[in-house]
Order: sequence, then C-alpha cells, then structure tokens
Amino acid sequence: METDNPLSNALQECEEKVKQLEDENEQLRESSHAFGQLAERLNKTLQQERRAGVERRQSPRPIQGDRRHSQGVPITFPAGGAKGQE
Repeated sequence: METDNPLSNALQECEEKVKQLEDENEQLRESSHAFGQLAERLNKTLQQERRAGVERRQSPRPIQGDRRHSQGVPITFPAGGAKGQE
C-alpha cells in the first residue's frame, strides 16, 4: 500500500492548490471590481473637467482692455503715439 500514500499526498496537495487558486481568484475579482469603480469615477471627473474647460474658454473675458493694467502695471503712451517720437 505504499503507492496509496504518494497518491494521497498528491491529491491533498492538488486540493490545497485548488483552494489557494480559488481564494486568489476571488481576490482578483474583488480588485477588478474596485478598479472598475475607480476608473468610472476618474472618467466622470475628467468629463466634468473638460466640460468646465469648454465653458471657461467660451465665456467672455471679465476684463476689458489690456490685462496688464488690472495687475497694477499702467501703460502710458506719449501724445501722438509711438511714431510721434521720431
């Protein structure tokens, strides 16, 4: 009956390996589900950001004229314009 012992051991090892692989498979399924949810959230956020960017680009600028003036840098031109100095 010595041949039964190696077969029993091999069977037990195979059953343990199957259990280990089933556990690993379940963990991968859970991770896959979590990753899918994360990807959906990221996609929604990116779509919202893109829409906000389009709206921002299509809206008129709030400042009229030279923007440097609104930042505290006044621009003065000599009388007669730049050609008047020649």
